[in-house]
Amino acid sequence: MVEGKKESIWDKMGSIDYRIIYAVFIVMLSIPIFSPLGIPMKVSQPVQDYYNAIVNLPPDSAILVHSFVDLSVWADTGPILIATWKTIWDIAEEKNIKIIAYTSLSDGALKMSDLLLDEIKPPQWRADSYGETWVDLGYIPVVNEPVQASFAADITSVAATDGHIYDVGSEWVGTPLLDIPVVKDIAARGGDPNVINVYDFDLYIWGSWGCTSPDQWVRQFWTTGNPLYELPMVMMTIGNCVPNVMPYYGADKPILGFVPGSAGAAGLELLCGHKGEGIVMADIGDLAGIATVFFLILGNVSYWGKRLFEKEER
Repeated sequence: MVEGKKESIWDKMGSIDYRIIYAVFIVMLSIPIFSPLGIPMKVSQPVQDYYNAIVNLPPDSAILVHSFVDLSVWADTGPILIATWKTIWDIAEEKNIKIIAYTSLSDGALKMSDLLLDEIKPPQWRADSYGETWVDLGYIPVVNEPVQASFAADITSVAATDGHIYDVGSEWVGTPLLDIPVVKDIAARGGDPNVINVYDFDLYIWGSWGCTSPDQWVRQFWTTGNPLYELPMVMMTIGNCVPNVMPYYGADKPILGFVPGSAGAAGLELLCGHKGEGIVMADIGDLAGIATVFFLILGNVSYWGKRLFEKEER
């Protein structure tokens, strides 16, 4: 710019102090952390199907829930688990949905008790009916196919008691599964009240970030058994595993729906009406994109303004 020449509007637009730009980004990215916005987004079909499979369960259904807790991918999968449980807890008492839950990783053994007291705290009627309408089996290392096969054929062969242990003399014990009313009710659905297996359930909700896990669970919960188990499933996973899930996904296939990573969790949170970390991360990405596009447009307007209008002035 020529010395002494008045700075034009185009010059001002193109020379905004970088500290102002940083401040705008800090403010924009901080908003969702303190107050998630829930910016509208298109919910993918697999996430919609995941949600529908849970909320559209017929009355008196029984579901088996794998509380997938792996702290190494918690930022990506934790929001899915929390939104899933909130969706389950929102099911009306009148539908009489019975639940058996467990966790298969040591991380879950450490974290699930805290989650059930805080982020996924059950409604009061569920808390008051523990053992009658739902039960938590605690930590069961169902992580390889021999154990999965045993679990599918007879849950009590892998988990003898529930996860709510109490002190009896010098021992810590849980309640034997078949002494728990909700377990007995679910077992009776299959004809033999002394055996509870995957025949007795209407839906299996599970999660993994191992991309070969869908193969294992489909083998053990769908294509095994005489007659075949064919237990419908929905899955929590990470984005990288989508190609491995897709062959098993569909209305007439083993996996009715799935949620891939925090982006999918944001969609699930919008559907269930509970804003959480998924929406926070989606909002941050959206607001960062909006701020970036704004400054890109501003820079281009400055460039073309100087090039076109100042040229005319000369």
